[in-house]
Amino acid sequence: MFFKSLTILVLVAAILGGSAYFINQLYYKEQKLEIEEALATPTPTPEPTPDPGIAAWEAIKDKVAAPTVESRDALAVFLSLHPEAPTVPEARQALGRVNLALFRNPETSPGTTVHTVKKGDSLARIASQLKSNAELIFWANELPNINLQIGQTLIVPSPDTVLIINRSKSLVTLMNQGTFFKDYTPVAIELPAAVSTGEIDARVTDRIALKGDLRVAFGHKDYPSTERTILINPGSVVFRTPPALAEDGSTPAIPPGIILSPQDFAELYVLVKSGTPVLIK
Repeated sequence: MFFKSLTILVLVAAILGGSAYFINQLYYKEQKLEIEEALATPTPTPEPTPDPGIAAWEAIKDKVAAPTVESRDALAVFLSLHPEAPTVPEARQALGRVNLALFRNPETSPGTTVHTVKKGDSLARIASQLKSNAELIFWANELPNINLQIGQTLIVPSPDTVLIINRSKSLVTLMNQGTFFKDYTPVAIELPAAVSTGEIDARVTDRIALKGDLRVAFGHKDYPSTERTILINPGSVVFRTPPALAEDGSTPAIPPGIILSPQDFAELYVLVKSGTPVLIK
C-alpha cells in the first residue's frame, strides 16, 4: 500500500512538474520576450538614397536659365543622364524655353535662314520660295503687320516638327528636326473613344480660323479676331483654347478635345502645318 501511494505521488509530481515547465515555456518565457522587445532600442528605418538627379539639377539650374547653346547642351546632357529623376519635368520646361528662344536665331536653329526683302516680295511668296509658312514668318519676326519694306531682314524658319500626344501623362510634346523641342501641358484633355487606347499614327489635317461661321485666311483684316483650331485625323482630335466667358460673365463648359492656354496654342498653331505627323499614345 505504501509503495502504491508513493508511486501515485511520483506520477502526480511528474505531471504537475511537466505542466509547470510547459506553462513557463509558453507563458512566462513569451511574456519575458515581449518585455525585452519593448525595452529594446528600435532599429531605425534606413533613409532612402536621394536620387542623384536632384543634386545634379540643383547644380546646373541657375546656369541654364539664359537662352544659349551652352544651356541647351547642358540641359540635353542632364536629361540623357537622369531620365527618371523627379526634376525631369522642370528640366524639360527649361529646355523648351531655351529652344523657343534659339528658334528665332538662324545661327542656332537648324533650317532657319535669313532673307532680305526685295521688290515684289510678300510673306506668302517668301514662304513658298523657302518652304516655310507665311504665318510662321510673321510670328517668328514679331511683325506688326504683313506689309514688308524693301531691304528688310527676315528670319525664315523651316521646322520639321512631329507632335506626340501622351494620354497617360496628359502631355503634348513637340519634336523638331528629330529632337525634343518643347512640352505643352493641356488645361484639359478629352479624346474621342476611337483614339483612347493603343498607339495611333495620325497627322494634322487642317488649321482652321473662323469668324463666326466663315473661314478667314491669314492676312485678312479679321484674322486676328478669329477662333482657331488644329484638327488631327484619324480620330477627329481637336486642339483649341478655353472658351471665352459668356455674356453674363459665366464660364462655359470645357469642350472636348485638347485645350491649351492661349499662349501655348498660339505657339503650336504656327509650328505645325497640314501634314505634320502626330503620334497618339
